[in-house]
Amino acid sequence: MFKILVTDAAYKHAIALVRYAKRDIRDLYVIGHSTRLGRFAKWHSCFDSVVSRIPLEQALETLEYDMVIPVGAQSVLTVAARRPAMAVLPGLDQLAVCFDKRRTIELARRESVPAPRTWYVDQIDQLRDITVPFPCVVKPAREGTSYKAVTYCDRASEVSGAVAHQLARLKGEAGVLVQEAIGGTGCGFFALMNHGKPLRIFMHQRIRESPPSGGRSTAARAFYSDRLKELGLKLLSSLEWTGVAMVEFKQRGPDDFVLMEINGKFWGSLELALSAGVNFGADLVRLFRGEDLSYTEDYDRSHEFYWPLDGDLVTLWKTRAFGNLFDYWRPNAHTNVLQNWRADALKSLQLAKEVVVG
Repeated sequence: MFKILVTDAAYKHAIALVRYAKRDIRDLYVIGHSTRLGRFAKWHSCFDSVVSRIPLEQALETLEYDMVIPVGAQSVLTVAARRPAMAVLPGLDQLAVCFDKRRTIELARRESVPAPRTWYVDQIDQLRDITVPFPCVVKPAREGTSYKAVTYCDRASEVSGAVAHQLARLKGEAGVLVQEAIGGTGCGFFALMNHGKPLRIFMHQRIRESPPSGGRSTAARAFYSDRLKELGLKLLSSLEWTGVAMVEFKQRGPDDFVLMEINGKFWGSLELALSAGVNFGADLVRLFRGEDLSYTEDYDRSHEFYWPLDGDLVTLWKTRAFGNLFDYWRPNAHTNVLQNWRADALKSLQLAKEVVVG
């Protein structure tokens, strides 16, 4: 058996990754790791064993495995620093460009990829020297910090308050970005790359997000655009990227895309791609094992996926868009419910609490 250590095993996309990888590759033995309780992972039979409540650094040194697949952002950085030969990852320098959002914007400008006007602030006094357009957003300048927030601002007093608050919460871990707000539909370009060359690609459009003002996908559809592919590949190829990545954009028109960020890791909406026919996890294993992979961009471009108990029903409740419940019964619609009754029951209780408490 080929033993794989999969991090962040309680994440819904880690569970989906393992389910689909084991469906296509029969000789896998998967060890799930979670620094938390990891009960979601233990409830899913796709994991052959689950190790929880120990640091990832310890798991990397003490567990026996042939390959590691890091899922979360911090896990990617840890594996890249400690056991890079056991994973399919870019180097720390390439990862730094993605995790440092200021460097991401600089890369976009060099490669002529449209990006928002952006200012870096690590001292509140710096706000006196910049003219900020409204609306704008304030967010940490680096991925993987202990504090994560995106604040939308419509006036100068809100900007100064948001910057001061975020800098205080970050405690020197990073500065913040003040960035013009870009309207439009959220889109993602996803790829498995090998030294800057694409092997698998996928694209999606967001249908709904949590929170509704902007956040993770709770409903999304498969999508294809030559322009989006061009921009996404331009960035990843310039980095000579190896492994998986998500390049997030806002779409303002048919061929008008503006870069939001590059995520050098698996993404929360991964199950849409898996369900539509792009088995990123299995292909990552094949690449690690030295199998030949020829480029393909084939997938079901009419596919839709919904995560009812992972934020979508809450989003429908908050927006009072109850008529969209019928989307779940569309012929091309798929969901992640009924995969495990215990997980669904716990999520349902959490959903009820959120609806009642608000």
